[in-house]
Amino acid sequence: MIRVVLIISTLVLLYSCKESTPSGVINPKKMQEILWDILRADALSQQIVKNDSSKSLIDEKNKLSNKIFLIHNITEEQFKESYSYYVQHPDILQTMLDSLNAQQSRKINYETHPPYKNMSDSVK
Repeated sequence: MIRVVLIISTLVLLYSCKESTPSGVINPKKMQEILWDILRADALSQQIVKNDSSKSLIDEKNKLSNKIFLIHNITEEQFKESYSYYVQHPDILQTMLDSLNAQQSRKINYETHPPYKNMSDSVK
């Protein structure tokens, strides 16, 4: 009987320690996608300003950010609140950023070494 109580207590403790995303905070998967789009928008806005000096970097970033928020069906406030949450939880943020880095590395590797490049042409 004591073993059963001990096992149940352990399971309850482990389950209760599992951190979930609070209400109003964008879930990590979606936040990761949004962060990726924000990073790409930053790079694009810098390129736009580099090619057209009459454009403002801040204005271009704001325009692209607003488009990203529309695409992901969120508000700027939701993004800021969620970003603030993840900054306060660096372990979760680091996991998201590491995943983004890994995805980009795989993409670059695929583009520089496509899998079909090393295959022999069996049609010849």
